[in-house]
Amino acid sequence: MKNLRVVLGLWLMWGAIGFAQGTYLAKYAFDPNKSYPGLPSNAVTQLAIQGDSLTWIATGGGLSYTRDFGQNYTSLYAAANNLPRGGISAIEVKDSIIWVAGVFDSNTTVGSMQTGGGLAYSKDYGTTWTFVPQPVDSANAYYQVWDGQQVRCLPIVTPVSFTTWDIALTDDYVYIVSWAGGLRRSADWGRTWERVPLPPDDLDQLNCGEPITFEINPRDPPDGNHNHKGFSVIAYGDTIWVGTANGINFGIIERPDCIRWRKYTAQNSPISGNFVVALGRQLSGGRETIWAVTLPAEGAGEYYALSKTQDAGLTWSTTLIGERGYGFAFDDSIVYVATEHGLYKSLDGENWAVYRPAIDEDGDGIFTNQVYTVAIDHREGQTFLWMGTADGIAKTADDGVNWNVMRYAESPVRNGKNTIYAYPNPFIPTRHNVLNGDGHVRIRFHLDSQATVRLEVFDFAMERVYVSEWTSYASSGDYNLVWNGRNSQGDIVANGTYFCKLVQRHNGKETEYWSKLIVLK
Repeated sequence: MKNLRVVLGLWLMWGAIGFAQGTYLAKYAFDPNKSYPGLPSNAVTQLAIQGDSLTWIATGGGLSYTRDFGQNYTSLYAAANNLPRGGISAIEVKDSIIWVAGVFDSNTTVGSMQTGGGLAYSKDYGTTWTFVPQPVDSANAYYQVWDGQQVRCLPIVTPVSFTTWDIALTDDYVYIVSWAGGLRRSADWGRTWERVPLPPDDLDQLNCGEPITFEINPRDPPDGNHNHKGFSVIAYGDTIWVGTANGINFGIIERPDCIRWRKYTAQNSPISGNFVVALGRQLSGGRETIWAVTLPAEGAGEYYALSKTQDAGLTWSTTLIGERGYGFAFDDSIVYVATEHGLYKSLDGENWAVYRPAIDEDGDGIFTNQVYTVAIDHREGQTFLWMGTADGIAKTADDGVNWNVMRYAESPVRNGKNTIYAYPNPFIPTRHNVLNGDGHVRIRFHLDSQATVRLEVFDFAMERVYVSEWTSYASSGDYNLVWNGRNSQGDIVANGTYFCKLVQRHNGKETEYWSKLIVLK
């Protein structure tokens, strides 16, 4: 299973992301010098299942894991664990091995730019890590030996725009793809890297033994090639698939120094678009299906869809037309797709149903339609479906009838006293936690015992603009009430400062708590 190495816009969430209610993460045994309890961010872009009970979580704030199927979470300090800098842009596991890559933003003369934060690997299920610098080239690295030839290359001498978006592991190599670095591989645990030639934009195939007269160059045409900008990769046996900004590349490894390529584009085959941001391999009933998230690039007539082939690229078809996907998971014949508008499921790869928003038993849920990653887990004696979003993780054992929403939040108990706070703050109703057209802000509070609770919101003139119904809670704990930024008439309130009043009623006594909230449009 491969998830989208989210490229355009998603990395904006690598900064501060609001935390929220659901299953709030309990403390777990950890080394305080290397790790801390909980998640560093609720922006969850990838999930990876490993071993008997280990699940890795890639977030905008770094790398986390759970060893007990989501009851407790631990996050790793990057520097103390030899991990890459920034958010986790790619993750892949194979047996006891795990590789991750990092991304952060750099300030440049042309503005903020995504930058490769390096890679790291572990051979022992994440117990120890080795850092691998982003594999930039030396200034005079103009050639790569390949297929007995000296292939011309544009040296990529900076990690800016050289972000690793995907990783694939085989017995012999680790493959990585990036926007500026294209397709690269290492046979020595990242000590050295080879630049692997892909066909240029004007060729649909590249055969072993043929002269390579083009330059490996990710610049825009006519100076370079969109097909040398990589987004996604899967590799197994002698086969490798690579998604780029110019289509889907199907490779057969004929010998260690040569891969035979065939390229499929929206111009030479019926895939929907040339921007190929995710790939997945499904095995069911003795048949292999290769899936791709194919988005419109520059060609006329390209469109959003999933593209798939069951005969190694000889024929292609599209499905889920109009939907912008992020990544796949498979359970035999069942296909799951994380998309911009929710989590989809298909029993036959043609007909699709979308899951309803994930709401847990406390009434809290995932307040976003965008699902970035999905995973299937059979290790607990039954099938669990996981999904990662910009608003936390959700997990279900009954196909979405009931969800357990997992998120991390700071406690509203400060210095032994109960408080309340709003998050995100400032709150932008058109951008934050948008679900079905409405944004959502959470008001977090603590109860010492059973109580009923009501939320009131006042503008700067102390005129009440919103009041909720009374909600009953049967036990003590940390909870949330949610406001969508609309007044009692259903209109989004104006920009400004607002005051949130939470009223707790217990045994006939009412207690008020106040917090300030800034609303922006």
